[in-house]
Formats: sequence, structure tokens, C-alpha cells
Amino acid sequence: MAYGTLLVFIGFAVVFVVGGVVVNYLLMPYKPSVAKYTTYECGIDPIGNAQIRYSMRFYVFALMYVVFAVEAVFLLPWAVVYRRMTGLMPLIEVLIFIFILVLGLAFAWKKGELKWD
Repeated sequence: MAYGTLLVFIGFAVVFVVGGVVVNYLLMPYKPSVAKYTTYECGIDPIGNAQIRYSMRFYVFALMYVVFAVEAVFLLPWAVVYRRMTGLMPLIEVLIFIFILVLGLAFAWKKGELKWD
């Protein structure tokens, strides 16, 4: 009985995916032209190479954003159930977690990774 519900959900998922692909194929306009095959379809001819080098600072900032976004993902559920937790141990655990993240932030700051100039 428990697998019946799962099979219904899988069946609906397959129907929606296959149905979406079929509807997209039937409704999608197909009008190939020379302009469609250029690098950019904005009306301006591309000049030079499309591949440029990005500064590593972009990647460092993106990685730091991911770290602090994951921190928020871990801290929000903890904050929701904090009142139901008993003892001092949950508070100590979250303070250790935040301390480790602050150490990482201090390390990046000391290395100069947060300077944008």
C-alpha cells in the first residue's frame, strides 16, 4: 500500500515531464536562419573572442556567499526549534559553529580576499 502512493507520484512526474516535452515540441516555432546561428542574437555582430578571463576574486566572493548561505540554511531550523531544546548544549554547539565560520571570515579578511580594488 505504501508503494502505491509512491508509484502514483512517479507516474504523475513521468506524465508531466513527457507531456511538457511533447507540448514544447509541438508549439515551439522552428525558423532557422543565418542570424540564429551567430554567437549573439541581439542584432550586433560579435567582435573578438567570446571567451574572457574572469578575476579569481569573483570565485572567492561566490564561494563565500555559498558558505554563508549554507550557514543560514543550518541556523534557521535551529532557531525555530531552539525554545524546545533543553540544556545549554545546543547553544554551545551553535556558538562553535558560528565561531568556525568567523575564523574562516577572519582568515579571508587577513589574506586580503575581501578587498575589491
